[in-house]
Amino acid sequence: MHLRRIAVLPVVFLLLCSLGVAQVPTPSQFLGFEVGADRKVADYKQIVSYFNELAKRSPRVQVENLGKTTLGNDMVMAVISSEQNLKNKKRYQEIARKLADPRGLTKEQIEALVKEGRTIVLVTCNIHSTEIGASQMAMEWAYTLATTNDLVTRERLDNVILLLVPSLNPDGQIMETEWYRKQLGSKFEGGRMPWLYHHYVGHDNNRDWYMLTQKESQAMSRAVYHTWFPQVWLDEHQMGQTGPRMFVPPYSDPMGRNINPLVFRGVNLIGMNMAWRLEEAKKPGVIYAYSFDAYWPGGTKNTAWFKNIYGLLTEVASARMATPVDVSPTELTGGSKGLVEYGQTTNYPNPWKGGRWTLRDIMDYERIASDALLESCSKYREDLQRGTATMALDAVKAGGDDYYRIPMQQRDRNAAARIAKLMREHNVDVLAGSDAYWIPLAQPYGKFVDELMGAQRYPKVKAVAGPNIIAPYDVAAWSLPMMMGVAAERVTVPAEERKQWRPLTDADLPQGQVTGRGNVFALAHDQNDAFKLVNEVLRGKGKVSVAKQAFTAEGKQFTPGTFVIEGADAEALAKKYTLPLTALAQAPQGTSPMKTVRVGLYKPWLASMDEGWTRFVLEQYGFEMKNVDNKTVRAGNLNTAFDVIVIPDVEKEVIIDGKPPRRDEGAMRYWAEFPSEYAGGIGREGVTALKTFVEQGGTVVTLASGGELIADEFNVPVRNALARVRSDEFSCPGSLLRVNLDTTHPLNWGMAETAAAFVGEAIAYQTAVPGAELDRAVVAWYPEDEEDILLSGWMRGADKLTRRAAAVTFNVGKGKIVMFGFRPQFRAQTEGTYKMLFNALHWAGM
Repeated sequence: MHLRRIAVLPVVFLLLCSLGVAQVPTPSQFLGFEVGADRKVADYKQIVSYFNELAKRSPRVQVENLGKTTLGNDMVMAVISSEQNLKNKKRYQEIARKLADPRGLTKEQIEALVKEGRTIVLVTCNIHSTEIGASQMAMEWAYTLATTNDLVTRERLDNVILLLVPSLNPDGQIMETEWYRKQLGSKFEGGRMPWLYHHYVGHDNNRDWYMLTQKESQAMSRAVYHTWFPQVWLDEHQMGQTGPRMFVPPYSDPMGRNINPLVFRGVNLIGMNMAWRLEEAKKPGVIYAYSFDAYWPGGTKNTAWFKNIYGLLTEVASARMATPVDVSPTELTGGSKGLVEYGQTTNYPNPWKGGRWTLRDIMDYERIASDALLESCSKYREDLQRGTATMALDAVKAGGDDYYRIPMQQRDRNAAARIAKLMREHNVDVLAGSDAYWIPLAQPYGKFVDELMGAQRYPKVKAVAGPNIIAPYDVAAWSLPMMMGVAAERVTVPAEERKQWRPLTDADLPQGQVTGRGNVFALAHDQNDAFKLVNEVLRGKGKVSVAKQAFTAEGKQFTPGTFVIEGADAEALAKKYTLPLTALAQAPQGTSPMKTVRVGLYKPWLASMDEGWTRFVLEQYGFEMKNVDNKTVRAGNLNTAFDVIVIPDVEKEVIIDGKPPRRDEGAMRYWAEFPSEYAGGIGREGVTALKTFVEQGGTVVTLASGGELIADEFNVPVRNALARVRSDEFSCPGSLLRVNLDTTHPLNWGMAETAAAFVGEAIAYQTAVPGAELDRAVVAWYPEDEEDILLSGWMRGADKLTRRAAAVTFNVGKGKIVMFGFRPQFRAQTEGTYKMLFNALHWAGM
């Protein structure tokens, strides 16, 4: 028996070598440490190196470069399938494209494509950089798929093409692994970084997937909706430490009205198989119908729901990066929809009982769920592909003759064009007429169009009888026209009226031009892009002033706030920024000169996503900006470096003490400290320095919660009228509300008399008549009738806003204070209120 075994081994070895198996190192062998071990993490560059090695050694793996990240790293995706499938990759991409858009195909042709096609499955990992497990698991999973030759694996690879993205945030993965390694062995091991783990947006990088402002979401969106057309998308996340061990679909309520029910039938089928396999593997703590709803479209796979893709989310309990945590049974909590109190329920039949939780545990749960995903997608290959085509045709039929009409001539015509271009980026059909952009609803992504172009009304779903509804998981409004200040309407258009329309091309988009004669140029204040042009002129040798009063020239009416430009190449600037400029014989009377404004943006060490979004927006529009940290504020003498300091949506306790605020009375005060160089806030001396900055001529601009510092610490007549209002009395989780504007005030130059403000917090200002030492102005306020306030989304307690201020200004000493009770630049989406922020900054320099 022993001799016979020896004789067989060389044959097996030669067979394995011929398949490339014996030559492929495991991730641990390649990296030189045990992947998944306590306190060991592979950084993104190591992960990419391993995937490139797999691609060299295995015919089942290819690596595609999706593009550059924000900080210039390569964003890669592994394509894993059978060797034969990869040889025919282009054909399967074409089949997937046709099934995603089956217009013009017969039922028989669709069925033939379904039989021939493969399920294309996208798995994205580690979009949130502290959620490290999936990026580590991806290597082990890819190795197994590349080297295993059992019948089950081969069958799955024959039926499925797996698109595996080891990290959707490579820059952040590198930051987090570097920070973790640096703190190993210290009391800060496994703790938070004092800065965002995406250069601009931090944790909000999975809030960008319909707006596509960031390079990573743009790159992935191109791969999904222009190249690969996957039918299934799983996004792997991690969640808190003291609840269930893993969430798998089905989702909790509510669900989006524009999502085809087949999406959830497929998602539920796959999710329940994940739960089955995890339970079968003796993995306790798996829950479904918990916390995460299926309503909001801003995330990765969320956007995909509205485009007929089966989008799944998994969330696994976290460790401290790769450092284990020990959770006492007394610390296990529910507290979220689907598990109000921790214990056994039908959606949580096998609760985890506490104990040690490690990176290896995270990876094991994710690996089982990922294998179950492949199992379902292989088994139901034809059903999933057929379902995609069915949903696409349903959307086409439901659209009928309805269109969204976006007039080309708008207050901000470039913003209207940006909506049209954004829809085109989403692979939506966009047509151009003589005076409008037309977006048909009778197309495969028609439901997506309707979701983003229409107003939202949050579904009032109740968990139990009574007045309370299930609260939104994230925001409740995302109407693009309202957020971007663009007029649009849904209309029915007969066929004969649309004969002259054509597919949108760049030639249909706004073109810059200069009209009239003269060496002085007038530029309307209406368009956001005007600030890009003005800031470029101010940085150069040109001269810019602003007209404080309306005037008439060259037969045109110009409103207050019109920019007047001299000493610049107007033709080149008009073309660059696609703006209309009017040449004047001479400058109008009564203009105020402008200067380059030196902007300081406060950046706490308790990292603020709103700071990151604000920094991104200001950079996009050419403002001269520097971050201001706690040490700089404490040092004082701020006027020598800055004209205006912006305080983003950051609570007073964070600003002054560097500690997170206590949300509820009696809440625990403990929080994990930072290293000493990142500890604390601006302190009392920083508050004094900000007061001196204003008194000596500086301007402070606060966004949302940032105004708490002014209201409490500066002697100005303002308070937040909602500061002590309970959540059952007022709640606005992120909705578009109508505000009235004083258009004579410099903050509102270029704005209409009303605007849609994005409100996500309980902030409404009440002012009082000041003494002679200062002046105040209410520049934005809510309507008197509560029925007129909500434009899109959901809110409770609208009566608490009536006749309250949304934005106020104060003249104090030689300086100014501007307080926005909302975020005019929210997530780089609310272009309709950008001008208010930009005006506030330039006001500081007038």
